[in-house]
Amino acid sequence: MNFYKHKIHSMSGVDIYSITLINDNNYKISFYTYGGYIHNVIIPYKNNPDKFEDVILGYDDIDQCLEAPGYFNSIIGRVGNRISNSQFSLNNNTYKLFNNVGDNHLHGGKEGFNKKIWSINSLSKNDHELICELGYVSENLEEGYPGNLDCKVSYTLNNENEFIIKNSAVSDADTIVNITNHNYWNFHGHGEHYKNITDHTVKIFSSNVCENNEQSIPTGKILSVKNTQFDFIEEKTITQDFLDKGGVDNNYDVGSDNNLKTVAIAYSNITKMGVTYLSDQPGNQFYTGNMMVDNYVGKYNRTYGLQHGFCFEPQLPPNAINEKNFKSPILKANETYNSTILIKLSNNF
Repeated sequence: MNFYKHKIHSMSGVDIYSITLINDNNYKISFYTYGGYIHNVIIPYKNNPDKFEDVILGYDDIDQCLEAPGYFNSIIGRVGNRISNSQFSLNNNTYKLFNNVGDNHLHGGKEGFNKKIWSINSLSKNDHELICELGYVSENLEEGYPGNLDCKVSYTLNNENEFIIKNSAVSDADTIVNITNHNYWNFHGHGEHYKNITDHTVKIFSSNVCENNEQSIPTGKILSVKNTQFDFIEEKTITQDFLDKGGVDNNYDVGSDNNLKTVAIAYSNITKMGVTYLSDQPGNQFYTGNMMVDNYVGKYNRTYGLQHGFCFEPQLPPNAINEKNFKSPILKANETYNSTILIKLSNNF
C-alpha cells in the first residue's frame, strides 16, 4: 500500500493538493484538500483485478470543482442539511445564517466546509492502513455560527477495503455542529454499465423516518416506513418507476446509542460493487438525486443527470437545533464533537 501527494492548484496564495491512497487489494481513493472533495473511489472487479470501476460521481478536474455550486463528495459543515428560516437560538441569543435554499440554510451556508481549503495535518501509513488528517479552523461567526471551531477530518483506507471518515471539532464557545460527508455513489461505474441509479439494490437498517414538510425540512414527527416508499427494511431494487414517483430525500432514525452500527447497504446488480455503511450517528439521510440538474459535465467524458447518483449522509436529524424531539447539535465550549462513518467497499455482492 502507498500514498501519493501532489500540488494541483493554488488559490489566494494557498496551495491545494490531491492525495491518493492505494491499499494492497488495488482499491484506491483520491481526494483534494479543497473541501475534502473525494475525486475517485476505485473498486477492482473480483475476477479481473486489472479491470476496475470508479464508483463515485465527480468533477473532471480542480477547475470544475472550484466552479461547481454543488456538494459532490465533500465535507459538509458546520451543520449538514437544512436549518429552518436560517436561524437558531442559543444561550438567549439568536443567530442568523445565510439563506441558500429558499428561506432556509443548507449544508453550512454560502461557503461551507466544502468550499474551504483544508490543511494536511498528517499523512502516514503502516502495515494495515493509510491515514490522512485534514484540518480547518472556522472562525467565530463564519456563516453566522458562534465560536472559533477547530475541525479535524481524517480519511483512512485499510486492507479490509474500509474507507473510514472521522470528524472531530472543539469550539471556544457554545455552538452547533453536525458534520457529515456527501458522496454521490453510482456503483455501475463510468464504463460500459454507466447509467442512472436504477438497478441498485438498497437496504436501510431502520423502521422509522423523519416526516418532511414541502421544503424538505423535518416536521419533528417520526413515521413508520412500513408499506411506504421509504421502506428499505428488506433489500429493494431501485426502479425507474420508484424514481419517477420522487425517490427519497429523508432522514432515517437509526438509533441514538452512539455506537458504530450498520445503517445501510447498497450495490449495483450489474457490477456487484457496493458499500456497507456503518455510523455512530442517530440519523442517516438517504438521497436519490431527485434535485440533480439535467446536465453535469462529469468525469471520463460522462454527462450526469437527474438521479444519476445517490447519497448516504450519517448525521444528526436536519434542523435538530429547532426541534426539541431531536438529539441536540449543541456543542459546549471546550467539549469535543466526534462522529465516525465507516464505508466498507466490496466487489462481491
